[in-house]
Amino acid sequence: MSVNIKETGKGPNGEQLFKYTITNENNTEFSFLNFGCIITNFLFKGKDGKVRDVILGFEDVEKYFNDDKCFGAIVGPIANRTADACFEIDGKTYSLEVNDNDKNNLHSARLGALQKRVWDAEVGENSVTFTIDKADMDLGMPGNLKAKVVYTLTEEDEIKIDYDVTTDRKTIINMTNHTYFNLNGHESGSILDEGVIFNADNFVPVGEGSIPTGEIRKVEGTPFDFRTEKKIGEMLDMNEEQLILTNGFDHNFCINDWDKTLKLAATVIDDKSGIVMETLTDLPGVQFYIGNYINGDEGKGGAVYGQRQGLCLESQYYPNSAKEPAFARPLFDENNGFKSTTVYRFSTVAE
Repeated sequence: MSVNIKETGKGPNGEQLFKYTITNENNTEFSFLNFGCIITNFLFKGKDGKVRDVILGFEDVEKYFNDDKCFGAIVGPIANRTADACFEIDGKTYSLEVNDNDKNNLHSARLGALQKRVWDAEVGENSVTFTIDKADMDLGMPGNLKAKVVYTLTEEDEIKIDYDVTTDRKTIINMTNHTYFNLNGHESGSILDEGVIFNADNFVPVGEGSIPTGEIRKVEGTPFDFRTEKKIGEMLDMNEEQLILTNGFDHNFCINDWDKTLKLAATVIDDKSGIVMETLTDLPGVQFYIGNYINGDEGKGGAVYGQRQGLCLESQYYPNSAKEPAFARPLFDENNGFKSTTVYRFSTVAE
């Protein structure tokens, strides 16, 4: 196992940027930046022996600076949507940036949140530990935060992401990773033929502005029933109000029997490459997003990314959990920080 470090230019404020690449004994390569902890590449061999890069992203690091789709980034302190761009703790209201649908908050901030900052890095044998501080009331959120994210590549071809975030005041913390995957290769086109299985009997329906209604709804009889393998495109073809509201899948699935232990949440299968990706998390939900609003982004190697060319499986507390009383709330304090693990496990089916 080895970790290679390469200088990649300067950050928005002149910081030195580096790209880290971990290679295991299978010659699987996992690469990422100290800017936003952005995952840039994952090179993995398919059933035909061809090595594919299954991560959507940019060749030029500067393109990440203003990217509003969060390609590959660690998102926080609060991922996903918060209704009316505010939340309340002990009777006090905290206001966030209004940056979605003219009244809501998405991913904490468009340009100022942790996904757009340079993190400190410490290199291990098969891992890199990233750390960053957030001051009290920065981004409108209470608490001096000390955030740690560890990226590990295992010999079993797993990307392991460990979060450890402490605070000195009560605050909301709901961090995730926003990588877009295409298991036939980032440049290969649509992901609608990929098969998906969710360990979820329920999902979170949304209303206007993609804000959850507070209901937990059964997947049975809906396009969200991925309890057995279904092609994304097959389910997308169902004429359903929830899919119209969000222009396609952009919903949180409720992991069965959530008990804060690591559980298999979702499996993606690509028949062409034979690559399989299992997603495991100890959080209650996974946001399933299929790149509905990707439109002509120029990616690595001159590839042009169109709509639904990558999918995200973002482990997290449910959207709007900062204020929706029906949901488990990611409220943390000086005695109880945010700790979580997500694993993306890769394998290849036989010919």
